Amino acid sequence: MIFFPEIDEKETLVKVKAFFKYDFRKLERLAGYDGVISSPSFDGLPHSTGKSPDNYFVNHASYAELLKAIKTAIETCTDGNKAILKGCYIHNLTNLQVQLRIGYSRSYYYTLKDKAYLEFADRLLIETAKLGDENIIDLHVYK
Repeated sequence: MIFFPEIDEKETLVKVKAFFKYDFRKLERLAGYDGVISSPSFDGLPHSTGKSPDNYFVNHASYAELLKAIKTAIETCTDGNKAILKGCYIHNLTNLQVQLRIGYSRSYYYTLKDKAYLEFADRLLIETAKLGDENIIDLHVYK
């Protein structure tokens, strides 16, 4: 391509699948952590300053922003791709449940799911770039 580096689709799919299997679920847990703000302690006893509530709050806010960007990336995918990704990762449906809902054969469903993953990688790059350089998530593998 003239404007964009060539993508290794097979390896990009591996990264996107790993992202959803490991990173997405962990990020959901961290962004949803309820114990980020605690009441100050006035008991007069010394406390460790290494893990302040402020640090937890900053990390929690960053995780929440990243999670929002990921969900926006899913929402901005084309309709069929969005239905697959939302079904699997937002609504936690099985592949069979999503396949039956959209009404495609098993093999065609997995072909579509791979296309959804590739579109998601593009959309995620755009959405996380809006958050600043330190938050960019690029799941593409370039040739």
